[in-house]
Amino acid sequence: MVSAMSETVVPATRNRRGTIALVLACISLVLSLVMCCGAGLVASTSGIDLLPVQSTPQVASAAQVEAVAHVTLPPGTVLLTAAYSNGLETVLSAKFRIPRTELDVFIATAKFTAAPVPGLRAVDAKHNVGGGDLWDPEAAKSVSGVDEEQPTADGTRRAVLFNLDAPDAVTVYLYASRG
Repeated sequence: MVSAMSETVVPATRNRRGTIALVLACISLVLSLVMCCGAGLVASTSGIDLLPVQSTPQVASAAQVEAVAHVTLPPGTVLLTAAYSNGLETVLSAKFRIPRTELDVFIATAKFTAAPVPGLRAVDAKHNVGGGDLWDPEAAKSVSGVDEEQPTADGTRRAVLFNLDAPDAVTVYLYASRG
């Protein structure tokens, strides 16, 4: 009878050890799966902002250009390209052509906090909100620019490059940001 008791005691101890080993193996497996899935999620979303604070650039209308940049587009304006993005900061870039005769009126109604400076390239390729190949301020030879040091009343800062190469029209590159 003693041998029967010892046989039942030994397997019970082995069962407990086996159960503990099985539980630890399961916990290890679950943790490994969680880590692998987490690594896979990070790798697959490396180009995706999981918490976006800025919208993707969208096409802007002439009315949006006027509202965001606090300008009035004169009659005869041809909007060539415009894009904006909202979020922590509102940014807008616009390229448009105005009649040369309307340049002084455009500058006066915009109420820039700085005067245009001949030769100033206040806007360049980095100000292109929407991307694309229509934004080419570097191509202008004869330029004048405005780079506001002081923002407007609502905190909007504007930078403008006037391309004066054509005798009858001015191509305007406008960048505005707020936020």
